[in-house]
Amino acid sequence: MSASTSTTLPVRLRPLNLPDDIEVAVPWYADQEVLYFSEGPGVQAFDRIRIEKMYRWLSDRGHVFVIEVFDETWRPVGDAALCETLMPIVIGDVKYRNRGVGSQALQLLIEVARSRGWTKLVAHKIFSYSARSMKLFEKAGFVRTGTGIDDQEQAYVRYEKML
Repeated sequence: MSASTSTTLPVRLRPLNLPDDIEVAVPWYADQEVLYFSEGPGVQAFDRIRIEKMYRWLSDRGHVFVIEVFDETWRPVGDAALCETLMPIVIGDVKYRNRGVGSQALQLLIEVARSRGWTKLVAHKIFSYSARSMKLFEKAGFVRTGTGIDDQEQAYVRYEKML
């Protein structure tokens, strides 16, 4: 599945391939910005074992994809999951952040959900300090449906979108 616009690079989602994709994800989950916005403050870098556990956990609950952009060749730049109650999207390669890749990846996830007959999408935990993530989901038509405080006492927002 792929998408592109005239102002951004073409983006596609491809199914996660374990164990091959673990190695490409190691630098993403060592990046403090990725960890802060996806896991919360103070989280240590993920090693290969933790990345594999995360991917297997997500795969047991839904569909996991590698986000690729076409920049002279298709290259992996992040990952995303489509699960019943969560939709994590990570742009792990700093070179491709703030370039519309996350927006395109989210639109592709919405298309996948529709094609599989889903009627609702849920992003259950977007940290309140992540204005960029909240804007991403709101721009795609998600509606704020709740707030909460997680186990690390971090405020978060829940979003939903009817399909």
